[in-house]
Amino acid sequence: MSHPILSETMMFSISPFDSSLFRELLSDSEAARLLGDEARISAMLTTEGELALAQADCGLIPRDAAEAIARTAATLTVPAIKLASGTGAAGVPVPALVRALKQALPEEQARWVHFGATSQDIVDTALVLNCRALLMLFEQRLANLISSLAALARTHRHTLTAGRTRTQQAVPMNFGFKVANWLAPLLRQQERLQQLKPRLLKVQLAGAVGTLAAMGEQAPRIAERLAERLALAPGRNWHTQRDSLVELADWLSMTTGVLGKMGQDWLWLSQTEVGEVTFSNGGGSSTMPQKCNPVNAEMLVAMARHNAGLTGQMHQAMLQEHERSGSAWAQEWLVLPTMLMATAVGLHHAQEALDHLVVNTGRMQANLELHNGVIFAEAATFALARHMPRDQAADLVKAACQQALTGQQHLFELIREQCGHQLDLAQLQQHLLEGGATLAWFDDILNAAGPA
Repeated sequence: MSHPILSETMMFSISPFDSSLFRELLSDSEAARLLGDEARISAMLTTEGELALAQADCGLIPRDAAEAIARTAATLTVPAIKLASGTGAAGVPVPALVRALKQALPEEQARWVHFGATSQDIVDTALVLNCRALLMLFEQRLANLISSLAALARTHRHTLTAGRTRTQQAVPMNFGFKVANWLAPLLRQQERLQQLKPRLLKVQLAGAVGTLAAMGEQAPRIAERLAERLALAPGRNWHTQRDSLVELADWLSMTTGVLGKMGQDWLWLSQTEVGEVTFSNGGGSSTMPQKCNPVNAEMLVAMARHNAGLTGQMHQAMLQEHERSGSAWAQEWLVLPTMLMATAVGLHHAQEALDHLVVNTGRMQANLELHNGVIFAEAATFALARHMPRDQAADLVKAACQQALTGQQHLFELIREQCGHQLDLAQLQQHLLEGGATLAWFDDILNAAGPA
């Protein structure tokens, strides 16, 4: 079905993910190569070729025909635009692709192409093949990101910084531990990815309504043989059982969410008034030459929000009527590729940001000294509690904090005046770096991340 206005040579880019204008900001060339039309067509042809060989292995179709189909499928180039009209008419590209494959073969061999399969078998299996390649890319990027964060955490193991709760300074903490807390959920995402792969990376071969009746008694063995040839798990029928794809979408959203939390921390830490981190590759302004905008961090937050919104749409696509749903299937086509791309973009920007991250320890120290040392109030309370009842110590420190916030004296000086106890700031700082569970938890996370 052709459009009266659009010609075959006209190309349009509506999504920023495939826009020439935004490609350096909101796209990723490696992921695009694995997600684009060429990759989809190649994966569908691979599936058709390996299906023919699997059927020949089980005696369903002639061996010479299967080998010819596989050879042709491996070398055939079908431009996406040549499939567009057929896709518009059928609602799926497979019939047009099968016609192109048959046209490239002698009639006696062509009759065995796509024998007993249905379009969804080919599209879903091709999707899984493309996802497998993307997950390999994600695994490598996650590993690199984890390595970079672990190195940053180790470098700042003994750097004291302000810990903040509800946007306000709370108590001092180890900056390396803050970094380790960005790292820890990425380690869990690595683990989750390995857990979901066996459920995701599986063949779809079920025929018209999921019974694979057209392939007769050999059907189960053909499905197993196809899985072996493609190095996938046997999938049986999951035409309307989309939980594995939804699980993937959830993983994608969680991954960008973890990166987004890290990016949002970077945005707050890089504010001019805070200045504890900066980025040497920040973007400039058209009118304000002093600006160095944290673009990579902004993109992490944007990708997190984008994927979080799309996750619900993937869950909606689980609602499928009877044995096949065209509308829910099309919804997946609209949603899942953009979630995959957003995740690739997020992982890219996270690494780019870390490669250009500058940690300003001087500003960290200066921010700790704001407001006459009141950030050390909790540490002072527990230090005094060794010499007096805990409630009494808390009341004394609270009163001293109120004076410190409105006056010029340091908290520790006010405490000494009120109760005669001399608190050692350096000793308390060392305690905050090493006390509690800080180093034990820190080491647990870094050990899980691997050797330095």
